[in-house]
Amino acid sequence: MSRSVSDVSVVTVNWNGRSHLEALLPSVLALRPSEVIVVDNGSRDGSVEFLRTRFPEVRLLVNDRNRGFAEPNNLAAQEAQGSTLAFINNDMRCHPDWLEAGLEGLENAACVASRILNWEGDRIDYNGGSLQYLGYALQMDMGVLLDRVTRREKVLFPCGGAMLIDRDVFLKVGGFDPDFFAIFEDVDLGWRLWLAGYEVHLRPDSLVYHRGHGTFRSHAEAKMRYLMHRNALMTIIKNYSDVNLRAILPLAVILAVRRAVRLSGVERESFYLWAEAERRRASAPFEASDLQDCLSHLVSVDDVLARLPDLLARRMEVQGMRRRNDEEILALFQDPLRPIVEDGDFIRRETELIEMLGLDLLFDTRSYRSKGDRFSDPAAGRLRKVEEELRRLQWIGGHALGHPPAPDRRTRFRRFADVWRAHGPAEACRRAWEALRRGV
Repeated sequence: MSRSVSDVSVVTVNWNGRSHLEALLPSVLALRPSEVIVVDNGSRDGSVEFLRTRFPEVRLLVNDRNRGFAEPNNLAAQEAQGSTLAFINNDMRCHPDWLEAGLEGLENAACVASRILNWEGDRIDYNGGSLQYLGYALQMDMGVLLDRVTRREKVLFPCGGAMLIDRDVFLKVGGFDPDFFAIFEDVDLGWRLWLAGYEVHLRPDSLVYHRGHGTFRSHAEAKMRYLMHRNALMTIIKNYSDVNLRAILPLAVILAVRRAVRLSGVERESFYLWAEAERRRASAPFEASDLQDCLSHLVSVDDVLARLPDLLARRMEVQGMRRRNDEEILALFQDPLRPIVEDGDFIRRETELIEMLGLDLLFDTRSYRSKGDRFSDPAAGRLRKVEEELRRLQWIGGHALGHPPAPDRRTRFRRFADVWRAHGPAEACRRAWEALRRGV
């Protein structure tokens, strides 16, 4: 299929990013795509007036509030006229060859991930990604000098901040999952594409430049971590095969609780009748940020449980598109046993659970066990790890900072539980899916 820039709809989501648009839009309009769509998320910085005055040729869709990243892009995809969608974050500017090179890549894949450089163009922001087996993704080669990275072809997922995709395919697989709001929605999309028989390729000469963002405020960091933990769990629930999910989901919940206990600073020995508590906290006083880190794990699990009927219904739809087995897709994870807790004891116990559940048939637990020897003090690297997680999530920009409250689905969950008890899980999932389709 021959593709042309004149049949590309370029989409960007904006939230109080007027200053970013001043650099992005001229670079995009110079490429002469079919249309440029900006979805504004209730900006209060004059972005809408600025767009109508300075860029009247841009197609403007206006939301009443910040609706995150996934939903606005889906809205634009539904409204787009082009056969190809090109998503780009508002804090980017594009290379003159961005679209042409991306379209060449679409000749062999349904989705093309662009290579993202820093604003100066000498270091990597995105050059493919890796996925940890519990759903935590990282950008690869971030911060590495451009002339020191290798070329990759097939990647598990694109970066939602700069990618091209066939519009029909995007809509067929369900687009970005709006329940994610932001963070890892591109990971989920990429996994679904591979599962459904499509491919995602990295096109290094489809270049964009990323301005990046300043330091997040503390409350925004907490929301980012909450979304990261919740969406990782939602991703694995939707995309693993039945056999693997039966083992991995309980493990994911167990390990989330263990991480929460460690981050809370609670001394388990203080609950024991047979042991004297060791006053570890005397030299490391508890801080409010510790509690936020702890609760982000627990709240994310609770939120997923509240959404479970809808989530399992979406899972049925995703699994109904399956054309590849997990083993083929896992080869694209790159680093499935990447430690997410820098604590040797935690890693060794996690390895024991992985092997107990038979997951050592999927993952190389021998090398993972040896990684535990690199870490000793569980608290020493905690803050550094959190900062690293946030730094590697730069493609999200500011879309996650106005996260709306989750809908109350307790009544729907009770209906789902009643059907599960009376008729079994298959019938419960079927009815939940029908209810979801009807919007009940």
